[in-house]
Amino acid sequence: MSVLDRPSSALAAGRRAALVPAPIAGTLRGLARAVANRRQIDRLRALTDRGLADIGLTRLDLDFAGRAPLGVDPTLRLACVARERAHS
Repeated sequence: MSVLDRPSSALAAGRRAALVPAPIAGTLRGLARAVANRRQIDRLRALTDRGLADIGLTRLDLDFAGRAPLGVDPTLRLACVARERAHS
């Protein structure tokens, strides 16, 4: 194998560097989605208790979802709670 057959270390490093931004971008997109969905929780708080009951939620469910860590999407928790109530 000659030197020309092997990729240079600079080329290999460039390929590895190109892979790094994708996971970081995915993490940032997920964090942005979680933050945006936290705003949706505030909109749900504006509903009446009857309106929340219509979609299978209570005010306690909103409080529980709001206490999730920042990187966790609270609407996923709410969807799970509403789904469990619908099936029971």
